[in-house]
Amino acid sequence: MKKSLKIFLMLIILCISLCSASCGRQSETADVAKEIYTPQVSSESEENNIVEAKIGTINQKYYHEAVYDNPYIETVSFETDGVVSSIDVKDGQKVKKGEVLASLNTDEIDKRIDEQKLRLNSAKKTLSKLNKNKKSDKNEIKSAEYDVLIEQNAYDSLVFEREKYIVKAPHKGEVNVQYEEGKEVKKGSFVSAGQSLCTMGDLNGDRLCIMVYANEQFEDVSFGMNCTLTQGKTTESGKITDIVFQEGGGDYDAYYYVITPDKKKSELVSYGDTINASIDVYSKPNVVIVPTEAIKTVNETNYVDVLVDGMKIQTDVEIGIQDDTETEIVSGLSGGEQIIIPN
Repeated sequence: MKKSLKIFLMLIILCISLCSASCGRQSETADVAKEIYTPQVSSESEENNIVEAKIGTINQKYYHEAVYDNPYIETVSFETDGVVSSIDVKDGQKVKKGEVLASLNTDEIDKRIDEQKLRLNSAKKTLSKLNKNKKSDKNEIKSAEYDVLIEQNAYDSLVFEREKYIVKAPHKGEVNVQYEEGKEVKKGSFVSAGQSLCTMGDLNGDRLCIMVYANEQFEDVSFGMNCTLTQGKTTESGKITDIVFQEGGGDYDAYYYVITPDKKKSELVSYGDTINASIDVYSKPNVVIVPTEAIKTVNETNYVDVLVDGMKIQTDVEIGIQDDTETEIVSGLSGGEQIIIPN
């Protein structure tokens, strides 16, 4: 009896040992499984579309609303301090380039110019006498020549400075007089350098343009770039033909990207539907391209579903530039793969 009990106890101990070892192996297997990444694989349904990851050229595009506006509006300001002697234009008046808009009193600078002219003439007379005198020392003549040069430069500088007292139209256009409250400019008033007299708009009217307050997003846009313009059912092509900067002070500095439609009689209008513009910034040839709708994102990771032997395999990808419908795949695909697009 004792012998049987002893055998029974030994069998129980053996069973417990075997169970413990089995549980340990299962725990180790589970830990290893957690460290190994296994892509999700499933059978493919016939309801989805299959496209091939192709090798081709893709265009980087920028998108923005375009409007009809006049970017060629320039603020005309006084270049120096002074007292206004005349205002020569009225609000709404059309002027030519170089036409006088206003003048400051020049009595003081005219006096300085006259005085300097006397000094210049005196220096010239001294040099003339030395040149006529055959006994004149060469060094003395050289010194007199320097004196004439110095006095001439001083005279020219004053004449140039006098031009600042006359405000002229920077280009052909229409004058728009808008004064800040308490800063109306009229005859006899004192003005400071930089004070605005008026603004001038280009007579050619509004242009189709994109206006941005900070051009970081458009820093790659340059002259001649192609654009696609869409307004309702109307689609036209065009080009960037000018970039105009309008200073507004810090955050209000504006950049106008002027667009000229390729069609001479454009059907795009300044009223009605919004005009949407897409600009072709640059192209990248010989890259892997897939439809944008094929790309999925989970936890900031991009992937596509690839069909392999009838099975759907999630494949991580790194994306590059995009156009209207397609996206560049920088890594993860080599081209030729069968990509699944859900219906």
